[in-house]
Amino acid sequence: MNVWVNDAIIKSALAEGEERGGGGSAAVARSESNLSTKSLSFDGGLSSRTATWVWVESVILSGSAQGLFAQSPRSRTTTTNSTSSSSPRGQTDNNNDDVLTIRVTDAESEHEGKVIEISRRHIVTTTATAGGSRSSSGSILPANTTNSDIDLPSDLTQLTHLHEPAVVDCLHRRYKLSGWKMYTSSGPILIAINPCRDVPGLYDENSMRTYWRWGERLANGVGVAATATTAGDANDMSVATMAQQQQPPPHVFGVADSAYRGMMRGLDFCRISMEEEKKDSEDISGIVANQSVLVSGESGAGKTVTTKFIMQYLAALSKKVDSDHIITGGGGGSETKSSIEQRVLQSNAILEAFGNARTLRNDNSSRFGKFIELRFSDRGRLMGASIDTYLLEKARIVGHTCGERTYHIFYEVLAKGSLTATERNNFFINNTSASDFAITTSDGGKNRSKLLHNGYEDHAQMFGELRTAMNTMGFRRPEQMELFQAVCGLLHLSNLTLQGAFVETNDGEECLLNKDSPSLEPALRLLGVSYEALNAAVTTVQFKAVGELVKKNLNATQAVRAVQALIKGVYDSIFSLLVDRINSCIVGSSSDDEAMAGGAFIGLLDIFGFESFETNSFNQLMINFCNESLQQQFNRFVFKLEQQEYRREGIKWDMIEFEDNQDILDLIEKKHGGLLAVLDEQCKLGMRCNDKTFASALYKKCMSTSDRFDACKKQQSQGKFSIHHYAGIVEYDTAGFMEKNKDEIPMEASELFSNSSCTFIQNVALVISCKTNGNQKESKRQALKSSISRVSVGGQFSSQLQKLRRRIDETQPHYVRCLKPNDQLQPGHFDPNIVVDQLRCGGILEAIRVSRAGFPHRYAFDHFDSRFGILSSALCSSETKLQRPPPRRVGKLNLGNRGTSAKRKVVAPKKQRADPKKSCEVLVKVIARWILAEREKHKEIDDADEQDDALSPRSFWKSKSPQKPQRSIHRQLDTSEAGIQLGATKVFLLQDTFDCIERVRGQVLAANATKISSLVRMFVARRAYIVILRAYREAMSRRVSRGGGTNPVAPLVESKSEDSVLRNVDINLGIFESKSSFEQANSLLKPEPQEFEWVSIGHGRFVKRELSQQLEPDYVSHEFDADDYVDL
Repeated sequence: MNVWVNDAIIKSALAEGEERGGGGSAAVARSESNLSTKSLSFDGGLSSRTATWVWVESVILSGSAQGLFAQSPRSRTTTTNSTSSSSPRGQTDNNNDDVLTIRVTDAESEHEGKVIEISRRHIVTTTATAGGSRSSSGSILPANTTNSDIDLPSDLTQLTHLHEPAVVDCLHRRYKLSGWKMYTSSGPILIAINPCRDVPGLYDENSMRTYWRWGERLANGVGVAATATTAGDANDMSVATMAQQQQPPPHVFGVADSAYRGMMRGLDFCRISMEEEKKDSEDISGIVANQSVLVSGESGAGKTVTTKFIMQYLAALSKKVDSDHIITGGGGGSETKSSIEQRVLQSNAILEAFGNARTLRNDNSSRFGKFIELRFSDRGRLMGASIDTYLLEKARIVGHTCGERTYHIFYEVLAKGSLTATERNNFFINNTSASDFAITTSDGGKNRSKLLHNGYEDHAQMFGELRTAMNTMGFRRPEQMELFQAVCGLLHLSNLTLQGAFVETNDGEECLLNKDSPSLEPALRLLGVSYEALNAAVTTVQFKAVGELVKKNLNATQAVRAVQALIKGVYDSIFSLLVDRINSCIVGSSSDDEAMAGGAFIGLLDIFGFESFETNSFNQLMINFCNESLQQQFNRFVFKLEQQEYRREGIKWDMIEFEDNQDILDLIEKKHGGLLAVLDEQCKLGMRCNDKTFASALYKKCMSTSDRFDACKKQQSQGKFSIHHYAGIVEYDTAGFMEKNKDEIPMEASELFSNSSCTFIQNVALVISCKTNGNQKESKRQALKSSISRVSVGGQFSSQLQKLRRRIDETQPHYVRCLKPNDQLQPGHFDPNIVVDQLRCGGILEAIRVSRAGFPHRYAFDHFDSRFGILSSALCSSETKLQRPPPRRVGKLNLGNRGTSAKRKVVAPKKQRADPKKSCEVLVKVIARWILAEREKHKEIDDADEQDDALSPRSFWKSKSPQKPQRSIHRQLDTSEAGIQLGATKVFLLQDTFDCIERVRGQVLAANATKISSLVRMFVARRAYIVILRAYREAMSRRVSRGGGTNPVAPLVESKSEDSVLRNVDINLGIFESKSSFEQANSLLKPEPQEFEWVSIGHGRFVKRELSQQLEPDYVSHEFDADDYVDL
């Protein structure tokens, strides 16, 4: 039997064997203490991931495994006491069951190949809890056995034994396979391990085609296109028939397709409900058309790339839907839609250039968060998009640590080959490099990054992609040049923060800009400002005191800070302008407003991951606060709301415990007493407060109110504190908190740049003015108004997160958890310590347990009956038919306006709405019986195949015994065994059950559509043939009568079809009449014999003309009225 053994147990067993003489007990005790600290405690600091993976794969050679994996604390104590009381002290029990002999088979363990004997008294067994067994707390856990890596489950919920070592082992083995196996699903969550390299064929058009074809088959029925089925064949459909096409492996394209299909299902139901019941879409409860895909993970896990692939798939799917719409006559406009899709994709290149940078853990780290809203029409075409950004890291513009870089755009404009020689001369960057400017050079030291830097080094190529994206987005060349001019102006302006940029006056209390600085003149010309205006903006500050304007001069140190604040404010405004310009390009045309009115959207969230470095400041606190908020939303969706709804609906469910982080959010954002509230209060007090006073106030407020906050004496002396986040303990340094939260922007900056000679810089001034003016309105009640605007970054970001969570709560979320295999982003290297740390941080194990037993699909009774009610006739047998009311007799249905009259108009009876819960109850039982019957059928087939050919007579007759089906017949039906349960207001389905009945529904719809089409085609052809045959019979009759024959040809009497769909159809008027029989119709008409003949008047029309000679009474066809005519 294969097992996972804790490494501390192995070490204790080896130590006991070596020191069995005297110090064995001490060695065992020492090993057990190590076990408790290693396996049960977890240091979440991402900067020090050590001793987190302690599991070794082994095989049991001898000894009993009974009671080894699941034992309650009480029974374990009883067993221990009884053993100790029955055995003499100091003697060892020689029973083989008390000794477990294992052989280590883990190739990565230092003990590989060793045979070790482990005493049972040293094994810590798994302790059962209310929410299920905490698998990772035992010292020996069962391992999953698979014949080969090919048999590895693609869904972690399918693991036989579900615990931490089994999950990590499955991910490790799938990662080795690479290619299509790099993705693994865990219920509704997709786990994406970064391959750290390009994987050929994984994201090309063929891969996209595989998943959108599977999505279409899932909606329309598997194999429908290949083999046409009839309605009668639906009763014989089996699970094997529906699964003839293998489901593609987990992929990010599969998540995107699932979101798209879910949106279309929601739109279909909303449209049907509005048409039939005249309801507004807002009044439909439980039906969500809007979708969201939340991509999360640490820095370097691949979130940005994953988001781009999702956008590419949705854009390609929209193109496919748009082309199908045009082919079927939906209209033109393909070029407009195509350009919108291209613009949406090309917007990534612009945002990455201005918002991404290199960090110690990622070469292309997004230093801002974004929520991309892709809006679709009611037919599934991409009509437009919008982008919301969150918390751009402005501190990176003016400073970054060794081994990191500022934003890509600065290095791209400086790269050789990016700009022409003339453009470089105009921007004053000829013969310069990144080392010549302050913001592109880190503070000394060598590159400490351990990344391989396998990309993002060719800045000239990246700049070319940026120019291409701008051309696609509609940026004119003068606009691009003004943008690059502003970027180069910031490069030169940053050098004014270096030593010698200011000349001190008045004994160092005042300063002036040094006119001899080589970067001063280029900065003035590129920004389009004068020396006097810039000098006044960065060397003086103005504020109002008691209604009077007071001016204060700044020293050189304060002036350098003012320049840095000016650079951050300008760059932040440039980024805001770019986002607004991108939104104006991808919002869609005004002609598409009507199409978007009835549509929905798919939101994509790409936001920064959890961060913890050696020095963590205000930016890391905001980033981790965002991750805490998103983790809370994830907990609410996966744990809280799910389990509460199961309990409320009365679903069979075992509650699962999980760690709630609501207290951490209260610690940070609570209005009175939270960390951000204390910080804002200190910022409002102005000059009297600084970082030290903030730290003191924080210790007084939070030390006694929250267990998540901690600060020892040493930390308090250094102005530091720690927060126990969901991902671990992170230590923060309060230095710079006040300055970063206020986000000081000189009020003179807007006036400075509003007079610029550059149009783009004037637009930047407008953005700065909007921010400062808004803050002035909020601070009217203050007696002291400073020219330094007080913008509470923490409060603003908190409100943004609340809005984001409300938007996500209104959608159906889909989750993608990105993991990185190692900190160096080295391809092919899987570090269990890194992976297990990320799994613990994201709560993946608890989510897998919920997903394993949860119901991801749920329908209100009305929705379930309207969507799957057609399965009743296809799935139930004759003795289990649904007890539905008899079908109504079809009245006269007017399908056209031609030839209608008042006497033909029949008002349909008012629809009587049945109880939807009773209908769903019967339908659920039918579906459950069919699924269980199919499962039992295939189980018997598999069992028969596994039996040996030579059976004993007793075994043969035992297998043929009729008692087994008799017991299953009388057993009460349990719908939960089929993966479907009926709640108080909804129907809940497992994923496999939902996929199964969706396939059957698609097949039934296709079969019914085929039958209707065949009947209509048959009717049209039959009517055409009857007209021709009637004309032939009439002509033959006239010829015989004129020739004096005595036996004229019998006239054609059209026989009526017994099919209820084709009863007495008049194709000219498009009217279906309900007649029980041909005789009943003729009795109502009561025609009288007349002398006439049918005469053709062309174009397939015939009229009647009276004859001079007398005809036989049976000559006249009683089927036609005197006023009828035939028109093809």
